[in-house]
Amino acid sequence: MSQVIILVDDPADWAAYYPARHLLSAREYLQAQQSVCTDKKVQVINLCRSYKYLSPGYYCSLLAEARGQRVLPSVRTVNDLSRKALYGLHFGQFEAALDKAMKRKGSGSDHFSLMLYFGHTTQEGLADLGRQIFDQLPCPLLKVDFRRREQWTIEALKPLALKQLKGAEEDAFAQALEQFNARVWRNPRRRRSDRYELAMLVNEDEALPPSDNKALKRFIRAGRQLGIRVDQIGRDAYTRLGEYDGLFIRETTALDHHTYQFARKAEQEGMVVMDDPGSILRCTNKIYLAELMQANGVPVPPTAFVFSDDDEQIDQLIEELKLPMVLKIPDGSFSRGISKVKTREELAASLRDYLKQSSVVLAQAFMYTDYDWRIGVLNNRPLFA
Repeated sequence: MSQVIILVDDPADWAAYYPARHLLSAREYLQAQQSVCTDKKVQVINLCRSYKYLSPGYYCSLLAEARGQRVLPSVRTVNDLSRKALYGLHFGQFEAALDKAMKRKGSGSDHFSLMLYFGHTTQEGLADLGRQIFDQLPCPLLKVDFRRREQWTIEALKPLALKQLKGAEEDAFAQALEQFNARVWRNPRRRRSDRYELAMLVNEDEALPPSDNKALKRFIRAGRQLGIRVDQIGRDAYTRLGEYDGLFIRETTALDHHTYQFARKAEQEGMVVMDDPGSILRCTNKIYLAELMQANGVPVPPTAFVFSDDDEQIDQLIEELKLPMVLKIPDGSFSRGISKVKTREELAASLRDYLKQSSVVLAQAFMYTDYDWRIGVLNNRPLFA
């Protein structure tokens, strides 16, 4: 069995449990202070207190994937759990189990909560439901709220932190963790899909769209020659997306945006989708890309991950990267959230501003070029440079 490391914000959170050979704080893992942090054979269980976007817990899952490690929860699961519009896409997968469990439970109440520890629950008769929820949204600690209106439905899904567990809950979690580590980590099966009609998501009001009108018309014409009908759609077409066999997103994508919701729904429907949700998750974050390129030996400018704006950190950056240097917000695009700083004062001011928006900032040595490299990748293969 592969080695497992457990990540927490504060090692004190783990005090109630058995000793862990590789228990690391989030900062130790993000800064790769031990060789185990970058070992591709390692499995990572992320138990940080929060997976909120751009938090240390979020970055732990993100960099684990960049380092080629299997991590629970994945960045995709973290994002799916962040908004009901996303985790609601999974409901259809376990409606039958929910209906069966509620009939067996026979509760007179219109509301109850379920605690899941790696998909396990101590509540009698709900084991199958818990397992199916975990298969769709694999998260170590999850609280599921149910409510009955005309029929039973899931009202909310919320990841929990270790410090929220008490007494018997701690015992249940420890037992579930031991059982989970004894199993092979599994990925849910993906549905097959065929392509006949293609939806192309565009925003006519976007200032800097990925494709202009001329390119879109050529794409529609090329589709027609291949026997594929291409329809331009807007964000108001979300509810009828399932009518199509594929989705081609021609808006600028972002995680906290309807483009990601479209991509997730298309994938859930078994559709061909570009950009797929996994690519959006990875390519919108420069921290992930920097770690990925370094892990694969791709030359990049000298780079540092910055966690604070104190004097010691600033002095260290100037010594390592020199001035001028470039600061980047991880999910910036089209020059938003990117600054070239020339003085110590500019560096301190920009860091102070950026760290209000993200718990990690990317700093890189400034390297002048009079051109940009653009590499096109399709189906995991380079297409053009």
